[in-house]
Amino acid sequence: MRTYIIYIMACLFLPVGVQAQEVYRTKVYRDDIKSPEVKVEGELISTPFIELNGKDRIEITFDALHHATGRYAYSVIHCDADWTQSDLIPIEYMKGFQREVIQDYATAIGTTTHYTNYKLSLPNEETQLTVSGNYAIRIFEEDTPGKAVITACFSIVEPLVEIEAGVSGNTDIDFNREHQQVEFTIIPKNIDIRYPQTDLKVFVNQNNNLNDVRANLQPTMIGNDRLQYRNNRDLIFEAGNEYRRIEFLTHRYKDLGIEEIGFYNPYYHLTLYKEKKRDNKTYLYDQDQNGRFFIRCIGCDAPDTEGDYYVIHFSLASEPMRNGKMYLYGDFFNNITDNKSLMEYNPETGAFEKPVLLKTGVYNYQYVFVEDGETKPSFKQTEGNFFETENEYTITVYYRPIGARYDRLIGHKTINSQQDAKRPGSIL
Repeated sequence: MRTYIIYIMACLFLPVGVQAQEVYRTKVYRDDIKSPEVKVEGELISTPFIELNGKDRIEITFDALHHATGRYAYSVIHCDADWTQSDLIPIEYMKGFQREVIQDYATAIGTTTHYTNYKLSLPNEETQLTVSGNYAIRIFEEDTPGKAVITACFSIVEPLVEIEAGVSGNTDIDFNREHQQVEFTIIPKNIDIRYPQTDLKVFVNQNNNLNDVRANLQPTMIGNDRLQYRNNRDLIFEAGNEYRRIEFLTHRYKDLGIEEIGFYNPYYHLTLYKEKKRDNKTYLYDQDQNGRFFIRCIGCDAPDTEGDYYVIHFSLASEPMRNGKMYLYGDFFNNITDNKSLMEYNPETGAFEKPVLLKTGVYNYQYVFVEDGETKPSFKQTEGNFFETENEYTITVYYRPIGARYDRLIGHKTINSQQDAKRPGSIL
């Protein structure tokens, strides 16, 4: 009887419109919600993956830019490999109830911008996650559960396979020029995969860029104890270029990339040096963080509540480009090309421009162009493609045999194109 009651309550608390095949990803839906981060708790640089029943937790943080402290709650959605909602009901993938209130929050201290910082760590005492796979956390004001202000996505792995992987500039379409090719081997350890062609779903993406995920990958060789994915054209990526970097930790002096600082009520405005395209330049290494951003500030002990918000003015010198649109790209826009990241062309300055309200810190970004009729951003006309570029590639392996009702995430690996460069002639 108790299980039946929990089942009914869980169904009642499901978000409105769950039958729609929405593809979830980390995304902000309201303009006053800023600086969302989803990472492994306690780590500066990480991809949002933790092990099932492990010691690590996922940390989700965001700011709400208003004077009053609001009450925000969350619901947990289990997703299949393609980030659409799975067929599982809440009692099959979690212990706890939906619509738990976020209790960890604090108001800003000594800043020109009023905001409240919210923090949620999962799993916690109220919410335990019991199966592997992808998860989307819907965060909403407690009184309006049907309107999410943000979704935060992460994954839980049950490590049943090992993954050996490498990256090479020697690809099946060019040699040490504009592309990089990923090759990898899946080695089952604690699982019997009888029909890998149908039971496995394997995905690869570059620098957390979910606009260009390689899916439906099939092994090129099936051995007794391993599956090889080699010489696959679907695993060739634009190499891109190192991310551009800016740093602004205070309004009192100019940091990296800042040309001018001024106060125009209610914000400080920081104007960056006008930048140039790099497609016709020579490759130059620069140590970046592959699109990430970190909240930091000078003379503060708690950046989450002491960091201030400034309007940052981006500018890319360019001729008009009428066959598509220009966007700012990076984790601070969740690598999404929409109206929030869209740049406007200013004929008076001869540049694409974009003002963005950002919290003090260190930011990576790039300029990308999306041609008319396309959805995938390209670096070719803005940043250029260089095989030497240091990139991260994330490989995820899901398992769903015949009769199963959800995609188990049984393997995950993130590799670096420089640290994990494939030696010529090597077999993974």
